Amino acid sequence: MVRSFIAIPVPSEGIEALQEAVKSFEPEIGGFVRWVRPEGIHLTLKFMGDIPPGTVERVLKTLPPVAARFNPFKLSLSGLGVFPNARSPRVLWAGLDGELEVLSALQLAIDDALGELGLPKEQRAFSPHLTLGRVRRDVPEGQLRKIGEIVAGPISSRLSATGRTAELPAAPSWSADTVNLMRTELDPAGSRHYLVGSAPIGGE
Repeated sequence: MVRSFIAIPVPSEGIEALQEAVKSFEPEIGGFVRWVRPEGIHLTLKFMGDIPPGTVERVLKTLPPVAARFNPFKLSLSGLGVFPNARSPRVLWAGLDGELEVLSALQLAIDDALGELGLPKEQRAFSPHLTLGRVRRDVPEGQLRKIGEIVAGPISSRLSATGRTAELPAAPSWSADTVNLMRTELDPAGSRHYLVGSAPIGGE
């Protein structure tokens, strides 16, 4: 079985901006968060879990005609937040702006195409974000609230559904022009992702 997902890559300028943000949090919350490696930051469109090698090949053949139906589109980093909320943060993430309607349409088209291959369709609404880190399970409640305050703003004044408040310095924008099929290998140090194949958005 191959642990697989489909994602849009983030350019180096975006990764650098995110790393600067992480550095600003590190002194106060670093010991309570498992950070995603820089090379592991990506925009997930579809997580497939463990699938047979033959299915991986079918997915790889399915992606190009789907991606070719769309034109490259603009994305940009827009801020930082937490899931599920600032009182009890578990996932630290960066949000996205830009042509999100096109992004959502691409994600839906991929989900539909893979559904025809027999893969389960997504049950939750697509919420585009870049995962930066995950809070460790044994963090005390008081420290959880502190993490929420630092990343998503004061709890007393910021209780929005997204929790987005913090901003990124000089957040770059880029043209999303590639969809990648990735495989994941798990080890004690964390997940490592490897490129299986790519499909150009807009075709060749």
